[in-house]
Amino acid sequence: MDSQSLSTKLYLIATAERLFAERGINAISMRKIAADAGQRNDNAVQYHFGSKQGLVDAIFEHRQVPIDARRMALIGTFDREGRGGDPYAIAEAFVRPLAEPLDGTSSGSWYLRFCVQAAYSVHREVAALTLSDLEARPGARGLAVLRERAYRMLHDTLPEPLVAQRWWHFTGFLAHALADLEARRHAGGPYELGSAELFVAGLIDSAAAVLTAPCRPSTSRLARAEAGAAVRGG
Repeated sequence: MDSQSLSTKLYLIATAERLFAERGINAISMRKIAADAGQRNDNAVQYHFGSKQGLVDAIFEHRQVPIDARRMALIGTFDREGRGGDPYAIAEAFVRPLAEPLDGTSSGSWYLRFCVQAAYSVHREVAALTLSDLEARPGARGLAVLRERAYRMLHDTLPEPLVAQRWWHFTGFLAHALADLEARRHAGGPYELGSAELFVAGLIDSAAAVLTAPCRPSTSRLARAEAGAAVRGG
């Protein structure tokens, strides 16, 4: 691929990420993306990515590869320190690679809001996204490692049906909180929850609490009853 074609693809990716983040994936046509990216060819997105699904996949791959490299580096550091399975380490390795671009001066990031749009909305032209889908994409090795470690820890304290549910709560809580921080940094002005650094530090603590919170006896009984019913029904 020549340099001009590569540059065009990257600019289309950046433009689509911003538009999807700001207005939602359903609200933005591929023609609008091409126009906002300065392309005279209305079919530029189809030419480079094939479909809106292909474009969404390309945005994830473009962002996830460097994020994964940073996440794996943090996991390696925590392993060497002997705390790779610590809930605070799991939370920090999840959060920091996503939060570091929001360093208090950056106002040009849209990726976290794009992730929320992609993962928590229903789209006409894009397949529903699950955590398993994300882990299957290029650049998701670190996410899979964190999930495996969280599951091992959660299996020690929660009934089986609640383990995957708790991981979903953990990732959803963090995705929405970071997307909110990104939006506020983009808007500028004072942030009533403190500096970005303090927000991220507190977010890591809160995320670790999500992983370690015990379930009530009534919740445990409900989970075990549903698991038993599923076994009998299967």
